Amino acid sequence: MSFKVSMERDSSVECFRILATFLVLLVHFAGWFVWGGVSEPYDTSLPLSFRMGQMLMEALGVVCVNCFLIISGWFGIKLKFSAVWKMYVLIFFIYVPFQIISYVLSGTFSIRLFLDNVLVFVRESYFVQCYTMLMFLSPMINLFIEKHGRNAKNYVLMFWLIEILLESVWDNKSLGFENGYSLIHFVLIYMLARVASLYKNEILSVKKHWWILGYLFCVSVVCLMHLVGYKHTWDYSNPVVVLESFCLFFPFLYHKFHNKTVNWLAGSSFAVYIMHTCSPMIDYLRLVDNFLLNNYSYVVYLIGICIIMVLTFVACVLYDKLRIYLTKDFTDKIFNFITSKIKFSLYGE
Repeated sequence: MSFKVSMERDSSVECFRILATFLVLLVHFAGWFVWGGVSEPYDTSLPLSFRMGQMLMEALGVVCVNCFLIISGWFGIKLKFSAVWKMYVLIFFIYVPFQIISYVLSGTFSIRLFLDNVLVFVRESYFVQCYTMLMFLSPMINLFIEKHGRNAKNYVLMFWLIEILLESVWDNKSLGFENGYSLIHFVLIYMLARVASLYKNEILSVKKHWWILGYLFCVSVVCLMHLVGYKHTWDYSNPVVVLESFCLFFPFLYHKFHNKTVNWLAGSSFAVYIMHTCSPMIDYLRLVDNFLLNNYSYVVYLIGICIIMVLTFVACVLYDKLRIYLTKDFTDKIFNFITSKIKFSLYGE
């Protein structure tokens, strides 16, 4: 996740960040918007092409959330008040204006929702809230990894084994892994990526194509899991999905380059993530998605959603850049006022 564009960033990883954003869009367009999830593989009331096509797209994109966490874990989160502030400002200028637009369109206004939107972090949104808590936990996790180095590998792998056994095998809900929609899963993926970064040389010693083949193999296994009716196929915590996520990430480490445009686009990836899931935007995207599916052939539908995903990405990026241009001076003054009155001692400052 990125809130500040910098030419020092590796544009290859920024390409991966953009890819992860498009995978989020793909999962939502192919599943959540049209069906509320993946259709049953043997539901003969639906065309075979739709069932298989949807399954494949979901299998390719189910890594999306894990990908963002892997980037954070690989490079490590540096907890600063400025980072929390930038996250607050970004989401504030999505939540609040979007609620106002929804009010104009529908005439319905909720004071409670407005307060939630102003405060940002109290609004129900699993990714925002889990990632925020991960930010606050990151100093302790980083210190643990720094202290134990590669020896932390055994602990982290044991942690992952617990998730695999209790969540994916025994379907035990007592630890709250919540199919990957939970803080404990966010922490686990972050730790796996932190440990993996210590083995960068070994990872890069493997030919890149093997990681790509590993990703495609995991996609095939996920499809097979769906066909046999495995309950946790589409969980972010599915161990095959976790492996798939890392296999997709590693090829982007092989060739570093710097590109201003790529970094500029990637800097708004989180804005795209949040914006397209907020009303009224999500309502119109769902209508367009369903209209294409119900009125055109499946091939035309696929072409259509690809075009809509690109337009959605571009629109969200432009909104975010305009938001920064119009509000940066004002929000910077507020930030400077707060920090001048209150001494923060967050890690890294």
